[in-house]
Amino acid sequence: MTVPPTYLFNRETGTQIGELLARLLEPTGYHLATAILPEKLLAGSSGLAAYGKNNVTYVPGMGSFHRPTAFYTDLPCSDDPWRAPAMMDRCQKCTACLHACPSGAIVPDRFLVHAEWCITFHNEKPGDVPFPAWLDPAGHNSLVGCMQCQRIRPENRDVLGWVKEGAHFSEAETRLFVEGVPPERLLEATVDKLRGFELVDLHPLFHRNLSALLSAAQDRRH
Repeated sequence: MTVPPTYLFNRETGTQIGELLARLLEPTGYHLATAILPEKLLAGSSGLAAYGKNNVTYVPGMGSFHRPTAFYTDLPCSDDPWRAPAMMDRCQKCTACLHACPSGAIVPDRFLVHAEWCITFHNEKPGDVPFPAWLDPAGHNSLVGCMQCQRIRPENRDVLGWVKEGAHFSEAETRLFVEGVPPERLLEATVDKLRGFELVDLHPLFHRNLSALLSAAQDRRH
């Protein structure tokens, strides 16, 4: 089962970045603090990233598989690359993601995705909230989130192979997920696997999302 990279090691990655920057600044006497700000907008306005369709941003060499983290610092900055965020030229005429979207959430006359139609919007809801009847079961492709539009994007062509092998769950463990068994009733070894990828918080979604994924896979085989 696939989990988009933006869901993995969220807290760990942010902590590591903060610690690294703090160590770099420490000898200079300058300081660092975590900023709660719109990271994608900051990335697009600072020149770090460029916007594509449906509010996805791209970083050279990373494609859209990144998760910006923002910090404040009192370090002086002589260069000011601030700019108005703009869509990449390639995205102006490309419609690859529009045609790949399994729920029709990307439309030609709107820059932002229709979030209320997006699979991600629905499979991030609490696990006891059923999927809407109009959502095609064949569209499910990730344990949480959706990868369809990012897989098809030309800007991601060179980074699609960045796949990290995750934990392996047995058929018995998978069955417990599908049955909705709570973490406190799982084997400690199973919980450790989830904890190792910071997936424990997503566990309440497994019952609904994994059931949909397995059903879609079975339908494709037939």
